[in-house]
Amino acid sequence: MTDWRAGARALLREPLLHFLVVGALVFAGLAGRPPAPGERRIVVDEMVVAGLVNHHVQAFRRPPTPAELDELIRDHVRNEVYYREALRLGLDRDDDVVKKRLRNKMLAIAGAEAEAAQPSDAELQALLDKDPARYALPPRYTLTQRYLGEDTPALRARAAAALQAGTQATLPTEPFPLPGRLVDAAAFDLAQEFGDDFAAALATAPIGQWVALPSGFGLHLVRLEQRHTLPPPRLADVRQRLENDWRSAAVRKAEEAQLKSLLAGYDVVIARPK
Repeated sequence: MTDWRAGARALLREPLLHFLVVGALVFAGLAGRPPAPGERRIVVDEMVVAGLVNHHVQAFRRPPTPAELDELIRDHVRNEVYYREALRLGLDRDDDVVKKRLRNKMLAIAGAEAEAAQPSDAELQALLDKDPARYALPPRYTLTQRYLGEDTPALRARAAAALQAGTQATLPTEPFPLPGRLVDAAAFDLAQEFGDDFAAALATAPIGQWVALPSGFGLHLVRLEQRHTLPPPRLADVRQRLENDWRSAAVRKAEEAQLKSLLAGYDVVIARPK
């Protein structure tokens, strides 16, 4: 391995960007190129070393020392030996784990271009116009709450009876770590404090009436005073969410197109058990 020290030192003198760019290009080109059947020669050239250095820089934000580079090269050789011997023995065949990993690599290849694409404002606006409710900011609430205690069937029955009779004020309460009145509280914050079910129930709770609502703490009496509906979302407000959804759809479309193209070259026979 010491023959590589001079070349390694030369590589290490290059700027960090050299490793990141060259290494990434090298491994992008080599990752999908398996050795020829029965090949017994393992070549660790400057391009492979650049790729090893690139991976180290990405992981540790610094180039490897000469000793570390020697170990990286030794580990690369070990990987190649085990990989080739495993292929020679057919260990890759009929292995669901291997199949899934190779499938994921194929999907990554299919969606790589779509993943890197940038949508136009017109495309994002069309996506927003198609389903504005999906991107609408959740409402905010002003409410009063009283904590009754652990949520049990008996307590629910007592609360329901008191609400029906209009005597909810007589129900005993227990100490609670959150305010009795919350003003202009965001649905997300309420979900964080009380739980998702509590926050979701507020979306349909009647305004100005006491109701019993369970939370992560127990059972509450809640009187919703206001439900503040926010204006329709603008592209600038939800751009990142729109971009994420647009890119996900583009990747799925690319994957489906690749699969359709690949399936065209196969004769698929499905024999169902009788």
